[in-house]
Amino acid sequence: MITSFLVSGWEKCFDWDEYLIETGTMTAPASLLIRDIPYHGFEPGMKLEAVDLMEPRLICVATVTRVVNRLLRIHFDGWDDEYDQWVDCESPDVYPVGWCELTGYQLQMPVAPASEKPVTKLMETTKIKRMPYGKKKRKLLMAKRGTKGQPGELLESEETEDPPEGESKKGFIAF
Repeated sequence: MITSFLVSGWEKCFDWDEYLIETGTMTAPASLLIRDIPYHGFEPGMKLEAVDLMEPRLICVATVTRVVNRLLRIHFDGWDDEYDQWVDCESPDVYPVGWCELTGYQLQMPVAPASEKPVTKLMETTKIKRMPYGKKKRKLLMAKRGTKGQPGELLESEETEDPPEGESKKGFIAF
């Protein structure tokens, strides 16, 4: 018999034996749940690739931040600690570094802090930087209907110190 105790705020004790008889069920044998703790070798600071259990299709760059017996606390690099997850050391949801590359599965890169994020993908891919007024030739990739030229052709525009009122300084891509 399993001894139960009264929990503050409850009217009566929970009785496992009574519950099992009422529901017609049986307990899982303790031998199924007791496992030896293997020497797994995980230590805080180790990097790995881990499944995001909240979004299982994603495998992310992660760091082991804590080890408690069989359990590993996994921190997804670039994310707040509130998204950390606990997994068993033998979980099928943790992989060695390089697993995604080896299998062709997409690895989610760490989220960069806001100060390191590019303003837009366009600026990142074209290496356009903000320039002060006064630069003479500046290439900007902006679509404009009615522009003459071949599709994808970059057209340059002359710029002056200050743009005319109501207009901005632009270069265009012909479509």
